[in-house]
Amino acid sequence: MMNTICRPNSDPRDCSNKPRFVRCEIDDKDQSYFLKIVYEACQCYDDPVDLCTAIKQCLDRKFGPMWHVVVGPEFGSHFEHDPKMFCYITYMGLSFLMFRFG
Repeated sequence: MMNTICRPNSDPRDCSNKPRFVRCEIDDKDQSYFLKIVYEACQCYDDPVDLCTAIKQCLDRKFGPMWHVVVGPEFGSHFEHDPKMFCYITYMGLSFLMFRFG
């Protein structure tokens, strides 16, 4: 069973404005999980810090520690990441940058 943030039966397809990938370097089998946790976090939280915390906890539980999460309407970034451990999603006017390094 997939870990959820706050709604065990939520489905990202229920929302007409869905999270979408800007760039994704994640195994194909795991990509839907990233969309799901972004969607669920946005259903529960408005504050970017709360969104980051909830998403990071889910990623650390499922894929192991060392995940980093950045959420906001605008930001620049430059970083290194582990191979196939990077995802950039937009949803509801926010950008979600998730990567593992370490």
